[in-house]
Amino acid sequence: MAAPDDFSAGHYAVTYTVHSTRRNLFHFAPGQERQLATLVSGSRTRIAEFDADCERIVRALAHYDAQSARDIAQACIEARPRGIL
Repeated sequence: MAAPDDFSAGHYAVTYTVHSTRRNLFHFAPGQERQLATLVSGSRTRIAEFDADCERIVRALAHYDAQSARDIAQACIEARPRGIL
């Protein structure tokens, strides 16, 4: 269960740790669940900026996955035989 401060988008999530300057990055696609990284802030005083950066990372990964899925679907559509939907 996600904590109120955790952030997720697509199959990715950033979760808080006991350290205020660290976040865990997870991938939660079915059958592919795993921890990808521990993100570490370079500053103990700029935590809000670090949190925003973590959200941007998660959104970018989710966007990349979505774009890749659209590209694959488009390639399948273009490769189909003529006359078939």
